[in-house]
Amino acid sequence: MSSTVFFEGAATFAEVGNTFSVSGTPTDPTAVSLVVTDPLSNQTTYTYGGAGTITRVSAGVYQLNVACSTSDGLWAYEWTGTGTASDVVAGTWYVMPGTVNHFYTSVEQLKSRVGITDTVDDFECQLAVQAAASWIEQFTGRFFWQTPAGSVRTYRNHSIYDVEIDDLVSISGLATDTTGDGIYDTTWTSGQYQLEVTQHEYNVSSKGEPWPYTKIQALGVPGGNYLPYVWAWSSQNRVQVTGVFGWPAVPVLVRQASLQLAADYMKLKDAPFGIVGMAEMGGMRVLENPTIAGMLRRYVRSKVKVGV
Repeated sequence: MSSTVFFEGAATFAEVGNTFSVSGTPTDPTAVSLVVTDPLSNQTTYTYGGAGTITRVSAGVYQLNVACSTSDGLWAYEWTGTGTASDVVAGTWYVMPGTVNHFYTSVEQLKSRVGITDTVDDFECQLAVQAAASWIEQFTGRFFWQTPAGSVRTYRNHSIYDVEIDDLVSISGLATDTTGDGIYDTTWTSGQYQLEVTQHEYNVSSKGEPWPYTKIQALGVPGGNYLPYVWAWSSQNRVQVTGVFGWPAVPVLVRQASLQLAADYMKLKDAPFGIVGMAEMGGMRVLENPTIAGMLRRYVRSKVKVGV
């Protein structure tokens, strides 16, 4: 089986096949087994003639359809034949995450950028797009896609007045644990708190493009609430937020940086020791591109708050 890329999904199956031969002639082994290892190192053993899983296509030719929707990453297999056609054959295939909307550029955009017109390099293109998104999230300390509505995260407040949160697009619920027992017993109404974009800024478009909220401020209005005091030997994550986390829309600079970075990753395969070519002043290295950092600098979150 050649190296194949699949996308994680309920109907995703990898067709794993092998031909056992003796002196070049396809020959049935006395016994045939197959061990499949998923990305989490879970192993499943299949045997021909048992459980009706492995199919004999013709003399010496066997195959099995493996459901690979449970986990994305590198899968491995090992065919073993014994007796009349003894042999061991191993191989791999790769399952990409089905959440391609978590990437900031597409394979099609990357292929257009680097001038690829066929499908031979689609595996490398997909990995480059995925790696570029991961690098950007590591560099900025945040992600730019959106979680499903109703996502729940909890936080530790450091004062009774406000609490820093992950990037938030919209909020549908706020509750606090007043006693530290892990039960969020107090539900807040919209008039009892205010969302901040940055320190004392409340307009999501104040920077010229939509930004997420990053802080919740208690208003302390008559009949309002204060955030709970936090003490040792009690639950520390006293604030529970329900809503849509992430970024209102992927900024154009993030898309452009992702496309450029993915293109640089593609060039690395033709760049020994990272050197892509020679210039008047010497070798030019891939990924020594200050333009990418410049495009992303305004989106770097220096202090990251991670929800539980």
